[in-house]
Amino acid sequence: MRGTPRRLTVRASIPIQILTVKTFRIGCRFGCYTPPDSQGSRAEFSVIGFRTALISIVSLSVLVACSASTPSDSDLFETAVMSTVEALASLPPMTSTPTPSPTPTLTPTITLSPTPSITPTPLPPIASVKTATNCRTGPGAAYSLVASLQPRQLAVVAARSSVDDFWYIAIPNQVDEYCWLGGEHASIVGDLSTLPVLTPEPAPVPKMDFILYYHSSMRCGSLHVSFTVVNNSRTTFQSARILVQDLDADDNIHGPAVDRHPFAPIPSFCPPGHGNYFPPGAAAYIIIPVSPVRAGNNGLANIKLCTEDWGAGDCIIKLAYFRIPDD
Repeated sequence: MRGTPRRLTVRASIPIQILTVKTFRIGCRFGCYTPPDSQGSRAEFSVIGFRTALISIVSLSVLVACSASTPSDSDLFETAVMSTVEALASLPPMTSTPTPSPTPTLTPTITLSPTPSITPTPLPPIASVKTATNCRTGPGAAYSLVASLQPRQLAVVAARSSVDDFWYIAIPNQVDEYCWLGGEHASIVGDLSTLPVLTPEPAPVPKMDFILYYHSSMRCGSLHVSFTVVNNSRTTFQSARILVQDLDADDNIHGPAVDRHPFAPIPSFCPPGHGNYFPPGAAAYIIIPVSPVRAGNNGLANIKLCTEDWGAGDCIIKLAYFRIPDD
């Protein structure tokens, strides 16, 4: 009885060692098989196959050690190989999970805009004057004075007037302020074809005003001089204060005197008998006797028209220069 266990122990130990080495080799041989579809599953399959084969071999070794029969080494080796093959064949097929490829990031395409062409802006016309020139709210002396353009000053011309020889300019050194400049003393430089044409507003009607200028001379017993008057205001005049001077002789040749009926309808109507009603928009003649007469001297008529009789009420004065005619 003692001899049997000893023999079994020795015989069992040797095959186990042999089977262990063989099993390792077999496990590597079969367990290291790599499926063609995935590199990642190679290591996983090797480990699983090796462990399965090892467990099978150890189990067989234990069975051999405990068995009453004593099969040969070749039988044990064949049995181990078959068990390993069967174990490997019974494994479920390995499926690999494909690693998703990263989605490529689309780089936006930069569209270059064409470089805009720069069109040069033409310079506006420029105005300058030779002498100080008045600039008014409209094209003419009837409009209010707002500025004066001085020599060496430059002004931008914004428009031209429908009235000849007037320019609508920007007042220098004033923001968004414009006035009308007469062209008598002005010079304009630049392209005038681009300027808009403006029609100015009608001239304001002054509350009280009249126009006076020398007309002619006549004899009504003595030498008389005649002056034209035009009422360009909203006021009616009724009388006048008159003074006529010989400037060269420094002498008064008429007045001062009040004329209650100074307005004649025609220039040849000798006084008296003239009217005393001079309404807005009317034209008349003031005929004045002068003495002494120094023909050729420079004369000055100083005429004040008044809104009431006897030179009373509101009055306004105008001057008219003339050459004293022959007697």
